[in-house]
Amino acid sequence: MSTTTAPSKIVVNAYGQSADGVAPNFKLLVDGQEVGTANAATASSKAYSFTANLAANMAHKIQVVYDNDTATGANRDLYVQSIEVNGHTLQPTDAIYERHDDAAPAPTQAGQEAMWWDGALTFSTPASYYAGAQTAAPAAPAAPITAPAAGTAQNVIAVTAAGNAAGGEGAHFTVLVDGKEIGKGIADSAEAKEFKFTADLAQGAAHSVEVKYDNDAMVDGADRNLYVHSVSVDGKAVAATDDAVSVLREADGADLGATTDLYWNATLTAKLDASHFNASTGDAGGDTGSSDGGSAGGPTGGSTGSGSTPSVKVGNVTVADPGMVQSQSSGSINGFLSTRGNQIVDESGNTVRLTGVNWFGGEGYNYVPAGLWADSYQGHIDSMKGLGFNVIRLTWADDMFDSEAVTNGIDYSKNPDLKGLTRLEVYDKVIDYAGKVGMKVILDHHRNDGGAGTNEHGLWYTDNNPESKVIENWKMLAKHYAGNEAVIGADLHNEPSVSATWGGNAATDWASAAERIGNAIQSVNKDWLMLVEGTEWSSTLAGVKDRPIEFDVPNKLVYSPHAYGHSVGNFSWLNDPAYPNNLPAQYDSMWGYIYKNNIAPVLIGEFGGQMNSAAEQTWANAFVKYMNGDWDLDGKSDLPAGQQGMNWTYWAWTPESGDVGGLLKDDYKTIDPNKMNIIKAGLASGTGSSGTVAGSDEAVFTVQLAKAVTTATTIDYATEDGTAKAGSDYTAASGSLTFQPGETTKTVTVHINGDNSGNEGTENFLLNLTHGNTSIGAATGYITEHAA
Repeated sequence: MSTTTAPSKIVVNAYGQSADGVAPNFKLLVDGQEVGTANAATASSKAYSFTANLAANMAHKIQVVYDNDTATGANRDLYVQSIEVNGHTLQPTDAIYERHDDAAPAPTQAGQEAMWWDGALTFSTPASYYAGAQTAAPAAPAAPITAPAAGTAQNVIAVTAAGNAAGGEGAHFTVLVDGKEIGKGIADSAEAKEFKFTADLAQGAAHSVEVKYDNDAMVDGADRNLYVHSVSVDGKAVAATDDAVSVLREADGADLGATTDLYWNATLTAKLDASHFNASTGDAGGDTGSSDGGSAGGPTGGSTGSGSTPSVKVGNVTVADPGMVQSQSSGSINGFLSTRGNQIVDESGNTVRLTGVNWFGGEGYNYVPAGLWADSYQGHIDSMKGLGFNVIRLTWADDMFDSEAVTNGIDYSKNPDLKGLTRLEVYDKVIDYAGKVGMKVILDHHRNDGGAGTNEHGLWYTDNNPESKVIENWKMLAKHYAGNEAVIGADLHNEPSVSATWGGNAATDWASAAERIGNAIQSVNKDWLMLVEGTEWSSTLAGVKDRPIEFDVPNKLVYSPHAYGHSVGNFSWLNDPAYPNNLPAQYDSMWGYIYKNNIAPVLIGEFGGQMNSAAEQTWANAFVKYMNGDWDLDGKSDLPAGQQGMNWTYWAWTPESGDVGGLLKDDYKTIDPNKMNIIKAGLASGTGSSGTVAGSDEAVFTVQLAKAVTTATTIDYATEDGTAKAGSDYTAASGSLTFQPGETTKTVTVHINGDNSGNEGTENFLLNLTHGNTSIGAATGYITEHAA
């Protein structure tokens, strides 16, 4: 009996790190047979594509084999973020990791992204992945964009217009093509300006462009009018006085002929023939109806490479003006903190929002904050402060206090005042400096026995460090830092998981243990906030509904869940068809209800991700909005007057965290702008005193190739002012996107600046795409008026 075979596409999404200039090498094996090999030479994720002729409707074993790790201490490592098999995506946690180094503790272990040793990630893939000749649909991008039908392309429609303002309001107009709205504008200057919009339109066909003026008025003797000078398509202009143009007055339907002057509410219509819509002037939308499928502007036939003009699709983006937000620096926080409903307040009764960063290392093998070999502790804290953070979540483990020995992991040429100090004395120095510059500190019991991550068995105690030892250490720290206003809270234990419960068996009942630990701390220090995490790695605090936490000292309880995106887990809510709009209800059910029902404040102790994918960036942007109080993600705050959003500390500061990395890049000094640009929208702190500052948001454009390239291809992008102005309304952006073979989707992020003018209506700017000297597409970013 013969076996049917079909070509299968396998993509390995990976990156490498190497301190010796030699890139990590890996092989792709299917059923033990080598399919191909590649070098992970870039520090950012790259898609490595392979094709294998495999038996259809049969299961196959896929292995990513890392084979050139170094024993020199140069830290050559391979990081596999995911694999894709005929469009089906698998995470490294779906695999088995077989270590091939001599020190491997066991032949196999659970799959992980970081391959720090020679070894193999083995994925068992089901027969359904190989149903005939690649019948599986390719994975959709996080923000899917529907490609236009054959014979269409994206055109830039420009209206050049001036206007007379009246009553402080300019002339408002709507632009439609064939009766479908494509954008709006406000003309409030006697000097004509160009308003640009984009639309996907059939090429080689006539279209009707309408400019509808709709707010004519006479206010205090001032007459509001609109003056349309011309309408253009991809730079080809038609004057308003052209025979193709006519104006109909709305009130009586009178035909005013071809005129620039709209003194009444009226619609100017430009009936443009097919010559204005010709894809050869720059296709932005995919196939142009040619039988050979060639890309517009380039050679026909074959795959798009670096020598041809790529055919792309880029969608319009709408964001709400983020307006003005309240800002409070940590230096303006008076004394210790308490709670009032779902808010945190200082000793003066002022509402405080804590937004900060996790600095780990104290729970590990050096037992001091990480990165002190690369910079001074003052340098790290100054950077945190400069970014606008006002609190540090500082980790520790019980084993930290087992010895008074001098610690490791410190370059004393950079930190000379730490030489000869014990671990606790190092913490004293760090906390003292944090207090001096106005930063607050939350101490986090991250583990019992020293190591990385959470306690392996998921409880708050171990054989070496029972609960009595945990309480002893907490009481020691509470006495040691009593009266020090820099230390404002205790995170009682990090991520109870696996076997921890909320109630039930006393040996696993984390809720009762939290009360015992917290009350013990309060017996010697009544000033601190008590942070209580949830179960299931602190992903849920649903148990609070029936079993809330109560401490002896009231108004000190803060609940502290954790939340992560795609880098950490393939959570069901990240794959929901309604994603990301399903996220608020999901988080409401797990812990958001605590804040929304005014039960207690919430401080998200950890959230983060690699932020390399559009899907995870979508998650992070939505999550920041949710923490800010935008409960339905419509761009408007749903917080009652006087309330601030949820508190948070981002994971993590330094880059050793294997699944999510850090805000610092591998040099331990450079800030990752991709991550910081996302989370800064949630900052409540500032570098100055409390007050009102401009909020911010991000407009994320998705650029999608009509088909994959066969050689690396670069597309340049640049923003262009419309009614929105760079510097005041948004931050100008320009750069390039390089598509590697197999890649079809990239994103461009444009920073939006908030204001509180409240009367600008919808403003717009353009994102222009070029390849070489050829324009290949554009999209419009709309900034809708902020609702105060």
